[in-house]
Amino acid sequence: MADPIETEAPDDSGSVTVRRFEYQIHISVQAVLEMLAGGTVIHVTCEHIEDVTVAHRGDPRCADGVLWDFQQIKTRDAVEPWTLTDVFKSGPLKSLWRTHATVAGTGLTYQLTAGIEGHLDPADEAVVALAKGKGGDNAACLKRVATHLKVKEDALTDFLPLVRIRPLPRRGDIELRNTRVLADLGPGLTMATIDALYIELLRRTRDATQGMPVARWTELLVLDSPPPAVLNKRITAAAVADVRQRLIRPDHVLLEDLSQQLHGPETALVRKLRAGAASREVIEEAQMLRAHAERHRFKELALGAWPVDQAIETDLDQRLLLLARRTGRSHKGQPQPADAIFDELQRLLDANPSTYDRHPLYAQDGVLLMGRACAISDECKFDWGSGRDAS
Repeated sequence: MADPIETEAPDDSGSVTVRRFEYQIHISVQAVLEMLAGGTVIHVTCEHIEDVTVAHRGDPRCADGVLWDFQQIKTRDAVEPWTLTDVFKSGPLKSLWRTHATVAGTGLTYQLTAGIEGHLDPADEAVVALAKGKGGDNAACLKRVATHLKVKEDALTDFLPLVRIRPLPRRGDIELRNTRVLADLGPGLTMATIDALYIELLRRTRDATQGMPVARWTELLVLDSPPPAVLNKRITAAAVADVRQRLIRPDHVLLEDLSQQLHGPETALVRKLRAGAASREVIEEAQMLRAHAERHRFKELALGAWPVDQAIETDLDQRLLLLARRTGRSHKGQPQPADAIFDELQRLLDANPSTYDRHPLYAQDGVLLMGRACAISDECKFDWGSGRDAS
């Protein structure tokens, strides 16, 4: 019997729209997580004026102590870095320009953020300047933005200093990064509980985006007469107080670290370690060891001491890969497999480095070999377990 699933659809844009909508929800939850961590976020408003509006306290630019960050979120399937042309094509500046016209003169202190999935092209000086709020100081950027918005350059005097471009984690990374942050805020909880709490945060944020209020929303907002547009779309700390109660926030969680986890670029190595519920200490050690091994390799290359025969390096990598995978299998199902795998792998390499580094390339040094193993993981050749296996 014929099945329509075998027929190519004339328009599959609906699936793309849903994926992008869901990505925006995950980005909104990032701000909610910062609020849960006791950071500068006061509340998050979804789909009102912009995709996401985040109110921050304590910004030095604010006379009244509140900075409003109007965020236009953009995604794309391409993995190449964003140029200024790419930003124009995606359209966030036109939306932010309309927002600027709407809120200018209202007495608010605000900034206008284009949140883009991926990273900027560092070779494009114009887009880098725009990202830092210095688009007006870059002649090429000023001219191109004016042309794009079809306005005169002097009309952008107040607009460009308010504009920021913030690179965001890709769709494949955002949920893992957010749940790992949530796990840091509640270290005594199982990953099953963390996943359940994250799903609940997603649900509430999705409801807010669609203007669907929760029970007692008026009281939770702590506003006398909230307008309907805000009433159903704002998430405050009170609205997620029950989630906060489920989390036991450790004293050592630093807000700077949290912000870096949410927004900073991550390598495949860090993503894999987080998937294995690695502790912050292990992640830092892995990054340090990898950098140490890379410095050694580059130094040997510069001295001409690195072998020309690629098979020698391939042999070492294969031996390290086999050892790492074997070690990973032996610790499968533990609550924090990454920590156990990391410690066991380091112990094995320290105990018998000559078995793996036969040439030697890394001075038969267990520390350097561990760094090389981390580099192999960064190349997506092995992982560090999954913290969800045990729960």
